[in-house]
Amino acid sequence: MGANPGVRPIAPVAFEAIADAIMYRWSVERDVWVSPSEVEQARLYLARVGVATLALPDGRYAIDGDRAGVCDAARLVFLGLRRLHATRRTASQD
Repeated sequence: MGANPGVRPIAPVAFEAIADAIMYRWSVERDVWVSPSEVEQARLYLARVGVATLALPDGRYAIDGDRAGVCDAARLVFLGLRRLHATRRTASQD
């Protein structure tokens, strides 16, 4: 059974699909709580765009690249949202 290049796998679009819901929840509820699955989707998305992350034993995350440092789960998701928003803005300007 060959791969179908026209079919996109579920995982690569997962963060893009939930990003709007996260932003809505954060703006309406004024709460930046994130679920473990949202954090994992953000980490997968960041990896796809070239930002390496590493889960630390204390529950925080180390980030490589331009934004090198350590952050909590909500900040990691926020970084993913910022990257995605910048990508969307660039795409809409083309």
